[in-house]
Amino acid sequence: MSDEETFPLARAELIALFLESMLFGAFTVLYAIAIWILLYREKLRGRSTLNRMLFGTTTIMWVLSVAHLAIDVVRAVQGFVVWGGTPNGTNSFYARISDPTEVAKNVIYISMTLVADSFVTYRLFVVWNRVWWILVVPCVLLVATAIAGYGACVEIGLAKEGNAIFADNLQPWIRAFFSLSLTTNLLATLLIAARIMWSNRRVRKYRASGAAVGSHWEVVETMIQSAAVYSAALASLLGTYLAGSNAQYVCLDALQPLIGVVFTLIIIRVGLGYTMNDSVSGGGRSDGPRAGPGQLQTIGGHAYPLQPVAINVSVSRTHDRASFDNFDHKDPSRVVSDVESGKAPSD
Repeated sequence: MSDEETFPLARAELIALFLESMLFGAFTVLYAIAIWILLYREKLRGRSTLNRMLFGTTTIMWVLSVAHLAIDVVRAVQGFVVWGGTPNGTNSFYARISDPTEVAKNVIYISMTLVADSFVTYRLFVVWNRVWWILVVPCVLLVATAIAGYGACVEIGLAKEGNAIFADNLQPWIRAFFSLSLTTNLLATLLIAARIMWSNRRVRKYRASGAAVGSHWEVVETMIQSAAVYSAALASLLGTYLAGSNAQYVCLDALQPLIGVVFTLIIIRVGLGYTMNDSVSGGGRSDGPRAGPGQLQTIGGHAYPLQPVAINVSVSRTHDRASFDNFDHKDPSRVVSDVESGKAPSD
């Protein structure tokens, strides 16, 4: 039994529209919370440049998700209402992958993926202290992802009537796009996590024994969990496509708002973590005495329990032996007379 008989295309598109609507609703709520955090943090911490970038990136993702969902609704109306009155009309409409609405939604998905991958690459650049060599491989992967993605859109637009998405001329482009996007995200996430953990190890020796690790590991954990969710969804999409199943339509439409959900979750998790640290440490400001052993020293809004540091001071004395020898050869009576008269001894 073929996949079209067990899981028809029209059913897959309808389920995909339902899941996309659910995830878009979650993305909209998270988007509102993330914007509130960014605007609140901008007043509290003054990181206007980074907040503007996050605000712009999140807003672009949300607008692209709105456009993608709107196109899917339009296609659902055309497929189930306009074409639904004819025998097998719905399946015939959705099988026309060269339809302008299908090409448009694929372009939007490619753009959404590139926006997310670009910001992940920029985040990698910032975490690695803005060294350019760390961007070589991610940028090459990013450019290759864009070429494969938009190349697939061109092939879809030039497809003949009734040519399925699993056609031989489309598979190399689509496989390359999914694989490159997955590799870019995994590589960037691993490099960011490695850099944060390495920095955390460098300051660990200055913490008091038994002190908590702090917020760095929370950031690493958040990023790894978010990358795991996105990677699992992308791997599911790649697996269903390679299997030739119509379930890939469900994964594809659900992945569009899921990218925004993962992105905003990182903002919310890290933003709320910083806000809690600011509340505990008084916003990183201290007017009292310096932190003693075992106390909390706040640096940049983070609270670091410090341990005592031993300081060794070495003193070096240098004697001018020539001056002492010259003094020893003087007449003692002359020295006494110079002292009594208040005159400086002379040769």
